[in-house]
Amino acid sequence: MRALILAFLLPLCSIGRAQLNNWDPSWYTTDSALIFHDDLDYYLNAYSQTEIKAMRRQVNIWRMNFDKLMLQTIRDIRAYSEGHGMVPRTHDFTLPTAKEAGSYSLRANEGKIRAFMFGSISNPPARVQIERWSRLAKKYAAEDVQLFVIYGRELHPGDHKAFKLYPQPKSEYEKAAYAKEFAQLGSIPVLIDGLDDAAFTAYGKAPNGAYLIDKDGNLVFRSTWADDRKMEHMIDTLLKWYKAGKPKVFEAK
Repeated sequence: MRALILAFLLPLCSIGRAQLNNWDPSWYTTDSALIFHDDLDYYLNAYSQTEIKAMRRQVNIWRMNFDKLMLQTIRDIRAYSEGHGMVPRTHDFTLPTAKEAGSYSLRANEGKIRAFMFGSISNPPARVQIERWSRLAKKYAAEDVQLFVIYGRELHPGDHKAFKLYPQPKSEYEKAAYAKEFAQLGSIPVLIDGLDDAAFTAYGKAPNGAYLIDKDGNLVFRSTWADDRKMEHMIDTLLKWYKAGKPKVFEAK
């Protein structure tokens, strides 16, 4: 899948460390939840110019015919970005873990704030974000917060020197091996979606999509691209809201 092709998206990013002004960081309350505004823009703007150049060196896509590249990119944006293909609610899953024997169930962990993203070993932004999310996990180690990655589809399978050893996996065993290697890039759990891509499909097929589930099981945020800064802002806000007794009118101090 050539979803959200980096060769098209990366040059559109702002130079220097991107700010949050492309996303509304405010929230609103319902009878049972604190909801954040979705970030379903398809621009990849969470990175500095230096980081973008480093990610571009890992892929070979820009050598494609430009017209074909643009047509494919537009189709993928329509199919996988801006909320298409996803019913906007929590979708339960139970998936095996990459580093050790066992599995993780989303429903079985209600009572905790759960933040997760999709990633793969041939997905340059996910490789960066797993390290940044590992930092967040240390920050929230004493809180009811869980951060993890679901190993989904390869973004650039078999591409260029960096990923030529990682074609799209043809077996559960091969995908588990990729996921275990990817998990070494950070310290947070990595779960393994099946070859049928059930979880990946349920959450909209965004290769580095990110989602936030509150303690009561409500989907309170979804994003086309994972961004640790935005997730940190929302988790901090949710924790303050819970500690304040879940007021219907809430202003974080």
